[in-house]
Amino acid sequence: MSDSNAETGYEKTEAGRDVVVDEEARDYFDTLVEEEDSPFHGAQRIDLFMFALGYGRKRSGRIELGSGRHALFNRPSLSEQQEWIVKSTAAYEERDPQVLRDKKRVYKIAQEYARGGIEELHSLYVRPGDDFSELTTDIVQLGQDFYDFEE
Repeated sequence: MSDSNAETGYEKTEAGRDVVVDEEARDYFDTLVEEEDSPFHGAQRIDLFMFALGYGRKRSGRIELGSGRHALFNRPSLSEQQEWIVKSTAAYEERDPQVLRDKKRVYKIAQEYARGGIEELHSLYVRPGDDFSELTTDIVQLGQDFYDFEE
């Protein structure tokens, strides 16, 4: 028997043990953390996931996971702060904090934003030239927008 709330439309569910990505995204994560000339070389996949989640939320949008499911890291590995970023992203996306009842949906939203973000980051990495200067500019602009700095 499911614990569904008719008022919110969100069923109470638990998230899976792992945060998953599709096969193509896994390759993108691997490339970005393993290639020595990548600005993410040596980064933990969980940290790159969080960066891709934020970047995808702001720049590329959600992309549904494609074929194949691969565990990127165990969900309990998220820090409390990282977990709240995931939850906040879902609540903002749905414009309803009741989405937090549906943990499967919360992580689906996060995984889709991270999918969009990692694809964009990988695209910047493989383009000829210094396209990561574009990423630096994006980060500075995002910071200015967030803190409402004037140039």
